[in-house]
Amino acid sequence: MKKILLLIVLSILIPDKLLACNWVSSSFCSTSQSSLFQNDLIVYGKIIAIDNDGIDFEIIDVLRGQENKTIIRIWDGVDFECNGTFSMAAAELGTINNHLIIILPKIAEKKSSWEVIGDYRRPDFFEYTPNLRVENEIVYGLISGIETYPYVEEQATYENFKNSWNSNNDCSSVVLKNENYKFEQFKVLSLSNNKFKIVLSNSSKKQLNIYNVFGLKVKSEFQVNNEIEIDLSNYSTGVYFINLVYENNEIKTIKLIKK
Repeated sequence: MKKILLLIVLSILIPDKLLACNWVSSSFCSTSQSSLFQNDLIVYGKIIAIDNDGIDFEIIDVLRGQENKTIIRIWDGVDFECNGTFSMAAAELGTINNHLIIILPKIAEKKSSWEVIGDYRRPDFFEYTPNLRVENEIVYGLISGIETYPYVEEQATYENFKNSWNSNNDCSSVVLKNENYKFEQFKVLSLSNNKFKIVLSNSSKKQLNIYNVFGLKVKSEFQVNNEIEIDLSNYSTGVYFINLVYENNEIKTIKLIKK
């Protein structure tokens, strides 16, 4: 009875957002293919001006989409609460003359008083990595993998990055040094009693790691089948990340929620 009372007290004292706002960001490669950003402009350029409502950005290359203007406006997004206020200020993307590769949602409907239809807003970074920085022609940031196990690529020069987008409309050849490689397709099926099935397009050898929302590994095993069953029934309620590590070091991350 005391344990039940303690849980009730904790559920009152701990806000829902405190429990819900821990996340591991998807990589830039994964973010670019997400349904939330899939049709957005992706450009390489530099910050040329900063003010209280946003930044002016000079486009050097358009990697995906169309934009005829050389200088575009990126407005601040709307701040959100998540274990404290997270700023969506465009100025936090960098300082003047910083070079970025960035995914940009076009403003079709105003979400704030300062936005202008047809311009762009700072992309949402909650669970995503929508921008990378470029210094001395080298691309830095979470290109692929997850924050606790990022993919490190010494050949991630901007030239290779641009060539990958020109060839594949994604950054797969930067990550894997293989211009003909396409990310493996998959789908997730929800079974009964917090069991899931991941169906992959091939049966290549891979290591399966399961992490909880705090980044702790709770299970690890090798898999060669193209159908993988995940049983979370014996784990605590919450968010889990299924990390598939392939022999070529490509990493695919899938989020599952146990209710």
